[in-house]
Amino acid sequence: MNLKAKQGLNQKGLCFVSDKIGTISDGPYRITFGSKSMLADVRVSSNVPKDLIILDYRVFKEISGKDDCDVLLEEISTDLPICTKIRLALTSTRDLDNRKIADAISQRVNDLTDDFDGLILSVGQSFQIDRLGIRFSVKSMTPLDSIYDAARISWRYLEKIHLDPAESLTPSNLVCIFEVGAAAQISDVHRESGDSVPRYTTALEAIRLISETYSDYNSNAQFHGIAYSDEIEKFSLFDTETGNPTEVSRIDSPSVFIAFSGWVERLISDHLGRPSNPGAALETGIERALEIAELNSLQTIILFFSSGVHTSGPNPVKVVKNKTKNRGLKILCFVPGEKSNHEIMEAIAEASQGKSIRVTNFEEVNNIIEILTGLSSGGL
Repeated sequence: MNLKAKQGLNQKGLCFVSDKIGTISDGPYRITFGSKSMLADVRVSSNVPKDLIILDYRVFKEISGKDDCDVLLEEISTDLPICTKIRLALTSTRDLDNRKIADAISQRVNDLTDDFDGLILSVGQSFQIDRLGIRFSVKSMTPLDSIYDAARISWRYLEKIHLDPAESLTPSNLVCIFEVGAAAQISDVHRESGDSVPRYTTALEAIRLISETYSDYNSNAQFHGIAYSDEIEKFSLFDTETGNPTEVSRIDSPSVFIAFSGWVERLISDHLGRPSNPGAALETGIERALEIAELNSLQTIILFFSSGVHTSGPNPVKVVKNKTKNRGLKILCFVPGEKSNHEIMEAIAEASQGKSIRVTNFEEVNNIIEILTGLSSGGL
């Protein structure tokens, strides 16, 4: 069922709908807007106009809601347990030391009461508390519903809260190659709710996570972005010192990743139905990565967001073998989609001593941070 959403207050996690909607009863629901969703308790009320839902402001924020936006409600047919123990990974969004922040918050954990009380959380879910400049990611909960990997948060029943400082990404030069053609627009990345999202949407979520985890914006690390279908388009920004357009920009804030994501989204409709030439995109990306690697002493990593579909151009595996041999570049292949060509992407990663991440469920996007952290620090 679709309803118009309005932002409410801190309603202890409750979201209210009209009692004039006969198909909705009290209970847990998945509430979805666009590619984002969150579990929440829904209550029927005589004070709410028909066809409207008043969302707890924390739920509204985490699904990136807008007033009067259409949200999808899907009933959860299970009774979710109340969590007694929770482990959270903590990341500072203000470029502060995660360990020091975790230690400080641990001493004042009750300050988090209003931020958590009444929510339904899932393992792998992340959410941001702006007033503290902190993003939390749920690592584990006890007890836990085995179907949805979720539990209710009732503060008075919480016996133990573990706060772990999240690993920060070691500063690295990043070259991002992003597929935008027909293969990227297939919707075969599944969510717990049973629906599916496009592959490119899943890859954009990975970039968002990277922007929130990148650790040192004062390192002189460089960024270059490419989008491809059967043709290649290069991302450019304006140099802050000269005002001239540049295809290589310093990673000096999350805005670089945000701007790249926005640029990719605008290209999607222009490349609708077009075939893929990953070999040519990799040739271009590797050449630019080698140039960037000479600018500083940082590790240079190619982020290859692709379904692995190869309908034109040179063989992408051969391109990687020829171009990266003994050059020190690593390729992290992010492969969204159940029916993507996972084998060719694994071969590309192996040829560069990199890693490949298979993402068939949307929640698996979070795995990119652990893998990228290992590659950027010289591990894995």
